[in-house]
Amino acid sequence: MTKQPKSRQSPARRNPNGEGSIYQRASDGRWVGQAYVLITDGSRKRKFVYGATWEEAHAKLTELKSRSQRGIPVSDRAWKLADYLPYWLAAYVTDLKPTTARGYESAVRLHLIPALGTKRLDGLQVQHVKAFMDDFRRKCLCCTNGLDKIRPADRRCCSVGRCCQSYPSARQIQFVHAVLRNALQHAMREELVSRNVAKLVRVPSPRYKVGKGLSVDQVRKILAASAGHRLHALYVVAATMGLRRGELVGLRWSDVDLDEGTLRVQQTVQRVAGQLHVLDAKTEDSEAVLPLPEVTWLALLEHQERQQAERAALAEVWEDHGLVFPSERGTPLEPTNLSRSFARLRETAGLPGVRLHDLRHTVVSLLMELGVPPHVVQAIARHADVKITLKVYAHANLDAMRQALGKLDGRLS
Repeated sequence: MTKQPKSRQSPARRNPNGEGSIYQRASDGRWVGQAYVLITDGSRKRKFVYGATWEEAHAKLTELKSRSQRGIPVSDRAWKLADYLPYWLAAYVTDLKPTTARGYESAVRLHLIPALGTKRLDGLQVQHVKAFMDDFRRKCLCCTNGLDKIRPADRRCCSVGRCCQSYPSARQIQFVHAVLRNALQHAMREELVSRNVAKLVRVPSPRYKVGKGLSVDQVRKILAASAGHRLHALYVVAATMGLRRGELVGLRWSDVDLDEGTLRVQQTVQRVAGQLHVLDAKTEDSEAVLPLPEVTWLALLEHQERQQAERAALAEVWEDHGLVFPSERGTPLEPTNLSRSFARLRETAGLPGVRLHDLRHTVVSLLMELGVPPHVVQAIARHADVKITLKVYAHANLDAMRQALGKLDGRLS
């Protein structure tokens, strides 16, 4: 009887490279998927996914491999937002102006990290961001940030159990959302996340207040009250050229050409976190050359002569920075000191509710009322977009509306 040869066992079938595998963990019964995938440094590394069932682990593993096959790398670090946001700030805010950088840092420290810091960067979902924004909209900022702990005892509210219900404005809500959106966009560029979930959450758009400015009579009262003051020319420039406070303080004689009768705004002065910063103008449009009205040219000419006499009298202590409107020693004028000076001036003029920035509104509004084309007003105001000029500053008064509707009445009657 011939002996039948033993059938050879087929060798164990192995998954091809890159297919990965799934197994059940003995310690807790969870299913684990693993595969070698592309990571952010360009190499391949074994990554794990987990699920309560085989099907869940298989779905996650399939998605992981699919992303790798499409060339989308996986982060080799499990970032949490509490770690990533400070890292992003350190890399990002160096390109921002100090005031903007301080606002970003405050939003991260006071709002984003306390609410979302424990979330994994690659696990952040739309519902997480939406829940955070809904909660932020309803919370009292004074309670959350402890704003009144340094106030006198008789003025405290939230710290002694009397909530002042200081809810965030639409502008604050939009700003905090924008900080998170920018951070996640940076994470996308670094290929740490595949999408920006903050972009999928809508927040209300703020309604900007319309800048109505002052009447001509009110401006005349302000300038009359400042006559003889060492900063009289500053208020003339503010009322005729529409410069911002920091631009007035940062204006240099090298930016003013009295022979040609022109002015160029090239820098601004701001105090941030206890330090005085001299910065470039807000935008390239802010540095446009502007012609000087005669009243402004005469005021600056007289101011230059007065300043030369002042510098000669204080030669021992004068620090020349080439500024048009310096302090009494030649150093940059503190923006807050200028505001205090204007506060006394407006009381003298009998206009206690007027702000220095209202003079800028006045220039734009008067030009619009005089029928100056919007693009020309935009150039004088140095706005980046004419929409800002029309949306924030332009307004129609009752007289203008009466005239417009009067024309309609005449046509129909």
